[in-house]
Amino acid sequence: MLTALRERESGESEQLLKLYWNRADVKRELKALRRERFELLDKLKEQEGAIVRAQEQLEGLERLLTNPLAAANAMVYFQLRHLWRLGGQRLEQFGKELQTQREKRERAQLQDAEIAKRKRRLDAVTEKVTGLAEKRRAAADEHARLEQKLRDMNALIRLFRGAALKRRVAGVDDGRRMLDEKLEELRGLAEKIQGEPLPEPEGLSLESRRLINVAVIALAQHLVVHFSEHDLASLAKTSTERAVADMKFGERRDCDRMVERIREKIEELKQQKGFADQVKRRTDLLLTEMKYRNETDSVPGVECLQLVMRAPGAQPNELDLARRTTDAPLRINVVADDYWGLLSVMR
Repeated sequence: MLTALRERESGESEQLLKLYWNRADVKRELKALRRERFELLDKLKEQEGAIVRAQEQLEGLERLLTNPLAAANAMVYFQLRHLWRLGGQRLEQFGKELQTQREKRERAQLQDAEIAKRKRRLDAVTEKVTGLAEKRRAAADEHARLEQKLRDMNALIRLFRGAALKRRVAGVDDGRRMLDEKLEELRGLAEKIQGEPLPEPEGLSLESRRLINVAVIALAQHLVVHFSEHDLASLAKTSTERAVADMKFGERRDCDRMVERIREKIEELKQQKGFADQVKRRTDLLLTEMKYRNETDSVPGVECLQLVMRAPGAQPNELDLARRTTDAPLRINVVADDYWGLLSVMR
């Protein structure tokens, strides 16, 4: 009776505990759902705000375009933004291509080293197998010789020497079996070595990341030099920082001429010959000048990028720095000023 009562009380306690834990689980799930609901409401408010801002910008642009002069200035503004996006796309594509090349190169180097190491291990195993196989043949020859000797004995000699000869045969057999086991073990080891997967690099090395970054910086500088005529590079950067209504480029005729210049320079860039060689020369020059804050940094310090040489390899002198001619270096720091969205492309 008491036992049944205790079992009943124990069962009720277990049920109460289950109900308690189920209630706790439900409360946790409810709390998570509430948190998710608030997060979704916040995102909805952000989206609504973005829609309102976009609508306001659209209405402002519509009002702006009703004025012919303002519309002409807006055309220049959006052409400059297009130029900026074009530069950013060039940098991004260039960076991806370089990364793919370096990844292939580092993977090949790593796997070639592993293949060479594997070959040395296999050569060592093969050498052992060759040695053991030679011993195995010698043991087989010895076994055959002793068996023949045992068969050639007459009954009287076999009576006195046969037992010892049989023990020698058994010993040779044991040795041959041991050699067979060792050979099988070595063959299994060779198969295991051959079946090992080749390693994959965990990521680009610091050397590769630095090289990619310097090459991307060189391309950014090349674009700055190319679009420096009529100050297009600087104006393109300003167009990303200011609203369309805040930028003025002159009268209608001035705006038309500016649009034509932008299009001409973009087309010149597409048709440019020796583009890759120029960027490589600029990269080689920069590699000798780059300085880093510490040994683990892949992005160079901005202080070594204060000037952009118009021609790769040219060295500035006092006269170049004093005069502001078409040959003088540009005082533009493509890293510090994040030209063409450079910082988002660097590794």
